Amino acid sequence: MVEAVGWDMYDPRLTIKGNAAEALSIGDCAYIHTDGLIYYTDATEDIDGFALKAVAVGEEVTLVTHGRLRMVTAQTPGSAVQGPNGGSGTPPDDGGGGRICGMVISTYLILVHIGDTAFA
Repeated sequence: MVEAVGWDMYDPRLTIKGNAAEALSIGDCAYIHTDGLIYYTDATEDIDGFALKAVAVGEEVTLVTHGRLRMVTAQTPGSAVQGPNGGSGTPPDDGGGGRICGMVISTYLILVHIGDTAFA
């Protein structure tokens, strides 16, 4: 299981706010559904951002689109960071199979970056 513990830095001007359709943990990859609610990303959806903190169903969630996410799970420096590709709803990591959404800076620190390609 991939686990995140907190944010070293993020730009609040580059965040998205909405209501959580399901419980999210810190750093979980998430997307905005056509119903306007925010769900965790699985194999079939793109990534619109990453949960700033853990939230329960119905709570307001902030999605970070650019920042540095501290990890518990070791990563390979220099590797591309990808979203989950199996319905796991986890933070991004260097072993994901989904959309590339950043890079590993050091063993326990990743740079997350949602660019224009996320909207393609």
